[in-house]
Amino acid sequence: MDLEDDHNHFCIYCGEPLEPGQNFCSQCGREVYREFKVEVIRTLSKYELKIDEIEQEYDSKQKKAFELLERSFDPTHISYSKFSSAIKKSNQLFKSQLEVTREMLKVDDDDNRIVERELENKIKILETFIDKIEDLINELVIHLSSNKKDNEDIDNLFHDMDDLIDSVKNY
Repeated sequence: MDLEDDHNHFCIYCGEPLEPGQNFCSQCGREVYREFKVEVIRTLSKYELKIDEIEQEYDSKQKKAFELLERSFDPTHISYSKFSSAIKKSNQLFKSQLEVTREMLKVDDDDNRIVERELENKIKILETFIDKIEDLINELVIHLSSNKKDNEDIDNLFHDMDDLIDSVKNY
């Protein structure tokens, strides 16, 4: 069995070679300097599980939205392009906001009220993305079941998603 030694092989004061387990230098008599390894254990932020759940929920819903889009429209149809573009833009912004939120988690020590407030704001933004993708799914389901050309609802949904995307860009 190989054990790592936790001392220097030479005295840091006089340079005398040291033997394993030696506590004092045989040349200068000083105590052998030992480098102690400190293991830092990172505690989970109270927000970490919530953010993981949000990410999983969003990924599931955007996948469902793409599946419904495939069923509802021909890929050559302009509505397909509009929906697809909106979902992709939403995905990019969601991922960038998620990345920023995860970076903020690294400095959260459950003691800093400013960090906590900002994390709560980011969580609300991420949840808004989920709400909007859910609205999109609902519109696609309605379109799939009704087969009527009601572009007003679709245009309103695009407008809502564009507003969300613009508000996040400004934030």
